Amino acid sequence: MALGALSHIAFTVSDLDRSAAFYDRVLGFLGYERWPAVAGQAKWKKTDVGIVLLYAANPESADRRHDGYAPGLHHFSFEADSRAQVDALHDLLRNNGSEILDPPADYAYTTGYYAVFFADPDGLKLELCHAPRAYINPDAT
Repeated sequence: MALGALSHIAFTVSDLDRSAAFYDRVLGFLGYERWPAVAGQAKWKKTDVGIVLLYAANPESADRRHDGYAPGLHHFSFEADSRAQVDALHDLLRNNGSEILDPPADYAYTTGYYAVFFADPDGLKLELCHAPRAYINPDAT
């Protein structure tokens, strides 16, 4: 273990079955394995990082989509090894009727940054990006 390494991230969802089906496709594509979870949760793990869905949406807020411009999380990004993986996830999402926010393209964040942006069933913005190693690790040569 390393101090400060990401342990897990938990997303609150309004419909656990609907969201688990979405994340099964996306996280399965990304190499995460579904793990047993307690009632009201779904859990995936890859190496030392876990992703947990919590069916705990406040009833007063359950029908509202995520607002990435309110204080809190804007979006969550996963890393791809290649542009082809970004394109393949885009195809998987499109073929399953997922909401594509921005299709695979070069984005001006840094030279060579290629990504697809999409939404989970509750509107949380997600991304799969392929970027030069120097962007991911500024100490890389």
